[in-house]
Amino acid sequence: MTKPLLIAAIILSLGAAAVGFLNRGTLQQTREERDTTQAQLQSANKDIDAKKAEITSLTGEKEKLSADLESAQGEATKAREELNAANTKATEAQAKLTDAEAKATEAETNLTAAQEKITKLESDLAAASSGETKGAESGGDSEARAKELEQVNAKLQDENSSLKASIAEFKTKEENRQKVMMRPGLQGTVLAVNQAWNFVVLSLGDRQGVVPNSELLVQRGSQLLGKIRVTSVEPNTSIADILVRTVPRGFTVMPGDTVIYQAARD
Repeated sequence: MTKPLLIAAIILSLGAAAVGFLNRGTLQQTREERDTTQAQLQSANKDIDAKKAEITSLTGEKEKLSADLESAQGEATKAREELNAANTKATEAQAKLTDAEAKATEAETNLTAAQEKITKLESDLAAASSGETKGAESGGDSEARAKELEQVNAKLQDENSSLKASIAEFKTKEENRQKVMMRPGLQGTVLAVNQAWNFVVLSLGDRQGVVPNSELLVQRGSQLLGKIRVTSVEPNTSIADILVRTVPRGFTVMPGDTVIYQAARD
């Protein structure tokens, strides 16, 4: 009886030892898996922190870019408004020039017509004075006709003199404007640029001594960008064409550039 029990106890002891050995191996494996999981968790946390830092940085860059975009849009709106104002001034200046040219042409036409009328009336007056009248007219009718022609002639002479005076005044004013000497070293700023039509609006005008057809240099810092030629002048602003052939390749005239007048060298 004792021997079977002893054998059973030995078997149970061996089974317990085997189970213990197996459990120890499983525990060791579980500890290793735990350590691996913790390492992976720590690595994942580091990646999360890095991603958060990257998101924070990108958010800051996004806010800066949004601010830059808003500023650029504001500048674009301002430039567009200045360009529209420049286009309006250019249109007004062109209309004034066209009107002045039309008035000059009309004055010359009226002068020519008046001169033709005077010539005809002088001829009629000479014919009336010599008794060479068309048709059958009595001596009294001829005399009345002659007086009438003299009165009309005098009136046309007055109109002729007035027209001549107006034309002379217009030409004198224009000649005086052309003869005005701009002050060498006169400086101003480009207010707006129309790239499509190659003209600019300047901060200089008649009050600063600017005259049509004058040429100015355009500079940005110490860089010479080319030349412009004034086409029309207002009291405080003027419009000038960009002389494209004088602008270096890769450069463009922009608002804020400096313009300088230099007198032509003899």
